[in-house]
Amino acid sequence: MLTLTEITKSYSTPEIETRALDAVSLEVAEGEFLAVMGPSGCGKSTLLNVLGLLDRPTQGSYRLSGSEVIGLPSAKLARLRGEHIAFVFQNFNLIDDLTVAENVEVSLLYRRGSAAAKDRIGLVLDQVGMTHRANHRPQQLSGGQQQRVAIARALASNPSLILADEPTGNLDSANGEQVIELLQQVARSGTSVVMVTHSHRDAAAAQRIVQMLDGRIVGETRL
Repeated sequence: MLTLTEITKSYSTPEIETRALDAVSLEVAEGEFLAVMGPSGCGKSTLLNVLGLLDRPTQGSYRLSGSEVIGLPSAKLARLRGEHIAFVFQNFNLIDDLTVAENVEVSLLYRRGSAAAKDRIGLVLDQVGMTHRANHRPQQLSGGQQQRVAIARALASNPSLILADEPTGNLDSANGEQVIELLQQVARSGTSVVMVTHSHRDAAAAQRIVQMLDGRIVGETRL
């Protein structure tokens, strides 16, 4: 589904060059649930930004769904991101003034064929168990419910890749477990999931764990 080859991301000042990513090579298969772990500052967030086409690497190759994306113009990257990639964040990033259904619909507003895609709103809300809250606003929901809505929003656009950044970081253990189970279901349905986490329990729910240190992948465990 995606292949990174020798990806490096450097930040330079007149005095020093810092490598946030240092020759990272990684493959993620279709429908794979991958967890990325490592200490703060090891490059996890930079890796997620590169995968999400939010940050351009300094060098290397990134093939997404068979096509090389390095060097593409910003408009093309934005279109690829919109067509293939969705994000789930630790802080949910829901819009307080919109209902649950409207928050899910936001991900469809700038997509071609959005009229047909809107039919997915009810489907994905049912998938995450939030149909009964469709007309509520985020402040009327628990943290776990808000994250379910965030996952529904990600699923509405039918992405091939979901990038989850500490998706249980603001949840208690019970709600966190439910969110991880949802991500497992997403992967089983054929969508690839890459999750950055500090939680060993959450990572154990993935099919594979990669460990990062100082911008490099230093270990891998298949579960």
